[in-house]
Amino acid sequence: MENFILYEEIGRGKKTIVYKGQQEGTINFVAIFCMEKCKRPEITNWVRLTYEIKHKNIVTFHEWYETSNHLWLVVELCTGVS
Repeated sequence: MENFILYEEIGRGKKTIVYKGQQEGTINFVAIFCMEKCKRPEITNWVRLTYEIKHKNIVTFHEWYETSNHLWLVVELCTGVS
């Protein structure tokens, strides 16, 4: 996660917080999900399913990180602006 800058919180769920983020050295913004490790099985399955999918109607998965307490997913930021 040291390659990313976290900005404001843009969403929250029961066990997940979503931040607006940016990869250092780029101008591209991303969504960064921080979630409890208890969600690991379903997240692992989601990553397997979406890793290679490239489609305009499906959020693009970039990468994920695991720390001692959390899973961090970096995905395309969807702003709702065309």
